[in-house]
Amino acid sequence: MLQFLATSTPFFAVIALGAFTAWRGMFAADTVRVFNTFAFMVATPAMVLRVMSRQPIAELWNGVFFAALALIGVVVLALAIALQRRLLGLPFTNAVSRGQALVGGNFAFLGIPLMLAFLGDSAAAPIAIGLICDTALIVPLSIGLIEAGRGRGSPPAIAFRLVRGTIVNPFMLSIMAGIVLSLSGVALPEPVDRFLLFLGASAAPVGVFALGIAAFQWSRQGRLPLRGVLPLVVGKLVLHPLLTWVVLALVLKLDPFWVQAGVLYAALPIAANVFVISERFDTGSRPIAAAIVISTAAAALTFPLAIWLISP
Repeated sequence: MLQFLATSTPFFAVIALGAFTAWRGMFAADTVRVFNTFAFMVATPAMVLRVMSRQPIAELWNGVFFAALALIGVVVLALAIALQRRLLGLPFTNAVSRGQALVGGNFAFLGIPLMLAFLGDSAAAPIAIGLICDTALIVPLSIGLIEAGRGRGSPPAIAFRLVRGTIVNPFMLSIMAGIVLSLSGVALPEPVDRFLLFLGASAAPVGVFALGIAAFQWSRQGRLPLRGVLPLVVGKLVLHPLLTWVVLALVLKLDPFWVQAGVLYAALPIAANVFVISERFDTGSRPIAAAIVISTAAAALTFPLAIWLISP
């Protein structure tokens, strides 16, 4: 618990700072969208490109582990979309964003340091695979589904929007460039690497800062219905890691190390980039923002519990 609290404290501090600046009236009403556009279109692709290019993907790859995480993520996303469409009557695009919240964990900000702390240097392999699963599959697929669900058209037109939204977006383009650099063994020139490091380091703080501003703005709009928030929190912190454990340990019977890595990956709270994407595409980001804050606070208990349950 102490390790998680120490790692997540800056996250809450930046949220509080964003809320404080909003309370003081330091930013205009459209500031959240401006910050999110910067984080989505500029800073995050720079971070992803640099991180992916520095991963020795060919050496660390475990195809079975990746396939399992990917399949679990896609199944959970699809089920969440279907259930929220049927039970809550949400628009398809809103259901996609809430479905992404059940799968997209705060991997870059919390997952990497926590995996290194609990798994040691051996965590390099599952970290590389987790990054690819999250940034190269879940995020682009969610964006593609949102793009496909906007407006009407013939099946070919919808399929085209899905493919275009999944592949032709800043996340995916930076990932593909990073993978190419990793597999080719070509290192980024030092000035380029420093530029990407400098720019990419702003991605998480800007996104989380915007989350704090949005949280304060929404606090003035009335009470937030918990029925739209709690299912996201429970789904991400309980159902996702539980399903991951069942598949990795009971079905595939993977080595305990990979089971632990997979459960730690799945037990992370909801990522701030889910809010960034939802806000950018206007898919009902208010409950998602609340779910991010609540799930991160609740994970101070559920994450150590998950580690204890899967420890040999």
